[in-house]
Formats: sequence, structure tokens, C-alpha cells
Amino acid sequence: METNLFIQITALLAVTVSVAFVIRFLKQPLLVSYMLAGVICGPLFFNLLNGKSNLYEAFSNFGVVLLLFIVGLELNFSYLKKIGKTSLIVGLIQFILNFSTIFLVSFYYLHLGSMGSIFLALASCFSSTIVILKLLNDKREEESVYGRYTIGLMLIQDVISIVILFCLSLFYSSEASSLGYDSIIKILVVAALVFLSYKFVLPRVLDRIASSGEFLFILTVTWCFVVASLMVWSGLSMELGAIIAGLSLGTSKYQPEIISRIKPLRDFFIVIFFIILGSMADFSNVQSVLIPAIILSLFVIVLKPIILYVVFRAMKFTRRNSLFPALTSVPLSEFGFIILLAAIKSGYITGSELSIFTIATILTIFISSYLIGSSDKIYNCLLPIFRLFGRDKYIQREEPKESYEAIVFGYHRTGWKLVMP
Repeated sequence: METNLFIQITALLAVTVSVAFVIRFLKQPLLVSYMLAGVICGPLFFNLLNGKSNLYEAFSNFGVVLLLFIVGLELNFSYLKKIGKTSLIVGLIQFILNFSTIFLVSFYYLHLGSMGSIFLALASCFSSTIVILKLLNDKREEESVYGRYTIGLMLIQDVISIVILFCLSLFYSSEASSLGYDSIIKILVVAALVFLSYKFVLPRVLDRIASSGEFLFILTVTWCFVVASLMVWSGLSMELGAIIAGLSLGTSKYQPEIISRIKPLRDFFIVIFFIILGSMADFSNVQSVLIPAIILSLFVIVLKPIILYVVFRAMKFTRRNSLFPALTSVPLSEFGFIILLAAIKSGYITGSELSIFTIATILTIFISSYLIGSSDKIYNCLLPIFRLFGRDKYIQREEPKESYEAIVFGYHRTGWKLVMP
């Protein structure tokens, strides 16, 4: 059995790498290749995941926990404070407008029912932080005006998603529709333990073991899974526990080192997570899934950017700095999958929404990379239309990028990477 499992995982990774080569050649984010590999390895083609569903589900749970743990670690409230209340207002308004319109489309045109429409709308309101940060980094525009507010918008979306996961976790157990006294007592006990550990124990322990990178890695991973497990024991969700574990370490002075050591482990399990998602998508009746997915994709690609553009303009941003974040918001988020999976586990939806969302995510990520890469060309093409409304009355000056002179001693091994353009 162990040999078969090893061969199965080897085949799974081999398919993923093969697909990743093609996706890389097309200059697309690797996230797409993981989901496509899951579709290929699923029941639709090779059915490589058959018979080991519990094991692969455990792997995907590890990926979700580590992903949300790092989200909690990187949730930079000081950055939100720096860019003011603008990102908060924009984030809340666009979330409400996107949710309302996607819900109406899902309910009246996709005929998903009230609960299916609610959760598909919630999942589709978020943009992929992983993809957007990667594309902004490729263009080196994280510190531009629109780049800063785009990142701020992603942080607001992270906060909103945390609130949604918390609300879902209150009704996570399928055994009861409301929390009993036992659950409330357990939640209070867990909250007290986490708070006391964060306030008095963790800082001292980290100071003592931080000199050992290996020990720091083991401790932080253990802390993540302990808090997630305590949340499950108290009747809440492991996703919420992972975020809380990350938030508790987010203000630590060792946060950068913790993130750098956890990310490789997260990346491996998150690959498994997205492969499982791709395999879970039910394409037995492709026509009933494909058409709704295309309709959802068209809305996300066309109407979602229009909503965000109008909101940014209402906040007195220039046309350029309103258009660029709008184009950047297209790719659907990994948080959408987590919300849909939590809804499936809670029994609120059946699963067809996940198949629709999977296809829509692949389509929007594909298209978004071209939209973001060609944002300047799109802006220039739209300039004649913009000029019909007169000159842009808003002005926002870009802060000059700071540059420093540096002398590098030792060009071999590490030095050449530092001087690369």
C-alpha cells in the first residue's frame, strides 16, 4: 500500500510539473497549472486520486492551515493605517456592490438557489492576493500609487474573509445549528489560553530559541497546528485557528524569519491543496457547469473592474490610478475556495458551485495576467473615450523611488543575484 501511495504521489507531481512547464511557457501563474493538474488527475481523466481521498484531504488541510497562518502573519495593520481610510472605504463598498450583483446573477441567471448564490457571490468578491502580488512584483509597481492601494485593498479583503470564516465557524459543526453552553465555555477557555500564551509565554520562548532556525521552524509550525486543533476542539474551524495563530505571531520581531521558513512548507502543501480542488470539480455534466462558469467569468472580467473603477473615481483618484487597480482585481481568490469548502462541509451547498468557481478561477487568472501586463496599452486605448468627459480634474503625484549606491564585494554565488536588473 505504501509503495502504491508513493507511486501515486510521484505520478501526481509528474503530471503537475508537466502542466507547469506549459503554463510557464504561456507566462501564466503556476496556480493555474496546479488546478489543471488536479482536473487531469481527477475522475475526468487519469483518476489518480482514487482510494486515498482521506489522505489527500489531510494534505490539502495542511495547505489551507499553512496558507491562512501566513496570511495572519502578513496581515499588516500598520500598513493599512499608513494608507488611511481610503482602502477601507473602497474595500467595503466594492465588496457590497460585487456581492449584490453576483448574487443576483447567480440566483436569477445561473439558478443556483439562495444558499448557492450567497456562497458563490461571497467567494467571487475576493481577488487573488498570490497572483496579484506576483504580477505587481513582476512590473515592479508595488510602491506606485495604484500598487499601494491595490495591496491595501487586498489586506481589507483578507480582513473581510477572516470575518466570514469566523461567522461560518460558529455554525461549522453539522451536529447542531447553534452553539451550546459547552461550546461557549470551550471557546472562552481556548481564547484565554491563546491570549495568555501570546502575551506572556511566546515572546520569552521565542527569545530563547530564535538563535536556532530549525527550532524556530518547529516551534512555529507546532504553534500553528496546536491553535488550529484547539479551535476544532472548541467547535470552531481549523481555518480560523490558523489565522489566529498567525495574528498572534504577526507582531513578533521574528516575523520575517518565521515567514521565510514556513513558506517552502506551505508552498508544497498548497500545491496539493489546489490539485485536490481541481480533482474535486465535477465535470460529469460539463455543459451545466461550463456555461455558468463563463457567465461568472464575464462578470468578473467586465463588471467587477467597472465597479472598482467607479468607486476609486468617487474617492478622487485619477483615471489611470482608478483603472489599474480595477484591472488588477480580476483574478478570483484562493480564499473563495476556502469559503466554498467550508460551506460544503457545513452542508450549506452541494458542490456544483465549486466546479463553476474552479473553471471561472482558471479563466480569470489566465486573462488577468494579460490585462495587468498590458494595463498601459489598455489605458492608452481608452484615453479617447476618457477625453470625451473632459480633462481629468484629479492629480496624484508618484513618490520618487529611493535609490542608493552600493558596492558589492564578491560577485560569485550570491553577489551576482544582488546586482541583477
